[in-house]
Amino acid sequence: MTAIAIILLIVWLFVIQSKLNELSDSIKSLKENFLKDKILPKKADNLAEPEVALQKIDYEESEKLSEPESISDIPDDYFFKEKNNSKPAETSAQILPKEKKPTTFENLFLGNIFNKIGALAILIGLVILIKLVLPYFVFTAELKIILGYLAGFGMIIGALKLNSKANQKSFSEVLLGTGFGALFISTYCASGIFEFFDLSQTVIIASAILLAAFYLADKLKTVSMLVISLLAAYINPIVFNFEFDLSSNFLFGYFIFINILALLYTYRNNSREVINCINLSATFIAAALFCDNDTNIIMPIILWGIYVAYDLLTNSPKNENKVLSYINFGVLTWILFLIKSEAYTDNLFGHIELVALILYGAIAYWRKSEPEKFKNYINLFLSAGFFAVIFICDGYDKTKCIVWALETIILAYFAYRYKLKMLAKWTVIIWAATLCSIIPVDGVFAIKSIKNFTPIWNIRLMMFSPLIISSAASYYLLSKADDKTFINLAETFKFACITSIYLYMGLELNNIITLRIIGENTSVHFITNMTNAILGFAYAVSLKRFHNTISDFKPFVSVISALVGIFAFIYLITTGVHYRPINAFIPLINIRTAAFVFGIAACVIYNKLDGKDFYKYLAIVLGFILMHNEAGDIIFKYTLNSGLISVGWILYSVIITTIGIIKGKKWLKNSGIILCIISILRIFFHDLAQVDILYKFIAILTLGISLMVLSYLYNQKTTK
Repeated sequence: MTAIAIILLIVWLFVIQSKLNELSDSIKSLKENFLKDKILPKKADNLAEPEVALQKIDYEESEKLSEPESISDIPDDYFFKEKNNSKPAETSAQILPKEKKPTTFENLFLGNIFNKIGALAILIGLVILIKLVLPYFVFTAELKIILGYLAGFGMIIGALKLNSKANQKSFSEVLLGTGFGALFISTYCASGIFEFFDLSQTVIIASAILLAAFYLADKLKTVSMLVISLLAAYINPIVFNFEFDLSSNFLFGYFIFINILALLYTYRNNSREVINCINLSATFIAAALFCDNDTNIIMPIILWGIYVAYDLLTNSPKNENKVLSYINFGVLTWILFLIKSEAYTDNLFGHIELVALILYGAIAYWRKSEPEKFKNYINLFLSAGFFAVIFICDGYDKTKCIVWALETIILAYFAYRYKLKMLAKWTVIIWAATLCSIIPVDGVFAIKSIKNFTPIWNIRLMMFSPLIISSAASYYLLSKADDKTFINLAETFKFACITSIYLYMGLELNNIITLRIIGENTSVHFITNMTNAILGFAYAVSLKRFHNTISDFKPFVSVISALVGIFAFIYLITTGVHYRPINAFIPLINIRTAAFVFGIAACVIYNKLDGKDFYKYLAIVLGFILMHNEAGDIIFKYTLNSGLISVGWILYSVIITTIGIIKGKKWLKNSGIILCIISILRIFFHDLAQVDILYKFIAILTLGISLMVLSYLYNQKTTK
């Protein structure tokens, strides 16, 4: 088989070779005919092709066709090419843009990443050389530092020479940063290891290197150099503080110096505003680490003022500095919290915030013709006012509550008056702060001694009144606007007002009940449980109504409403099983019946608002549980036979079915029939075996009469 295969392969190759020879002969013959028939005639000496004459000289020289003198001059694929007589596009470097070099795996590492890794390796090697390797050679300490400086300056000079070459620009930037890193490391080693420089000398040298780095970053327009400069700038205080134990005021002044340098760079290079945000955030972190309570209050104010002035100087549509303005104010406020000490009072911090409030308000008025900047400074204005209240009213939560409640109403008025959505949103923030301010007040949510509690006229009413009034007034003002955003916020305040009322009622009623029945713990707990269930159902219904009136946050409000309703339902049926104390129990005229009636009413309202039949059947279930619990407590209190529970079931099912027949409500009829069947099963499988003959007779007689009455009513209704 192998031999046959080889023979067939040889034959196949022979055939292929013969075919190729025939094809070559055909092409050769075609070329000869082409020359004989003068398909490509030679140009006449006195004629010039107009198309060629119109073309540029360089194109004629590069693309001019020579006449084929022989067969070998004609390419084999000539006849397969499509002849194009149109004028080709110009390929001049001045017209076509330079093709961008593709980012390949090779270019990525050899041209971009490896040089940075190499730079880092050089710096690490320099540290190892100074600390570990050089001690084994005969080098003086002075010579080691000189070599470090020479290496740094050498790399800087080399980088500056390479920077003029376009293809070496990226490499030169990294080399430049490496050189400055070498200078900083040499300075740190000279100061910390060899102790050549004292504090003043170290600061002067490091600052000079830093200034040179910022100058070159601005001169060469290189961000990488600026980043390296900032990294070195924030390493400096770590080294300074470790070696010399510097004061917090000195360090903060140094941070201000760094920020001024960065601002000078970004002022000249407007496309680098993000650097200021990062730099100011780094300053805040460094200040939090190194500055303490002894920091002079003027330091954060100077830092804040510099950035405010910078924002005013960069008055350009492209330089809104929105994020930077917020960070600047945030840094000022939090540093005030950090340096809080006995040397400074809260009123002083509050007055600083008031100064910021006035300044931001003036800038907002000045830039009222620029909507975005006006909005930005109004937000800062309101933020400063918010924190001014916190500082000035520190320890006076009652004052905070009243001030913020009034501010909520004022903001709601101006939001409605001037159609400012921003102010309308701030009203919600301030109202939330008002709510938070009353939480720690003694007597609002918790009372130390119930014996000292005074119903109604107490601190709770005093704290909840501003909350309720501000939410109601804000609802009234914002609801008059036509804008959808204002209407949604108005509904939010309506919900907040209702929530505050329910919260106040729940807390107040529980305390009143506890005060009036202070000796009977079981009664107190039972009554408060039923009261909480009533408030829970009422609040769930209010949430559902609120859900149907808003367009935003509908899923969230729907979920909260459902959770409140489920919690109230479970809470009621688990805490209302037995009346406590049983001696105070009066059938159907008690607090438990009121709670169940509220639950049934809540289910009916839910059904109307949501349109789901589930809530109808849930109302039937609540009524059935109420009837069962009432019958059980009657039996327990009056020591009757348990067979009366079945009688109660039958009567309840008859009432439900009768109402369904009279009103024509199918769901009531179906529910009554199901309960009637359950009652029949209980009588025959439970009562007939366990109760006395008298109660058996009563149960069966009640069942028979009930079924007959139901049958009569149903037939009479269907006949009509």
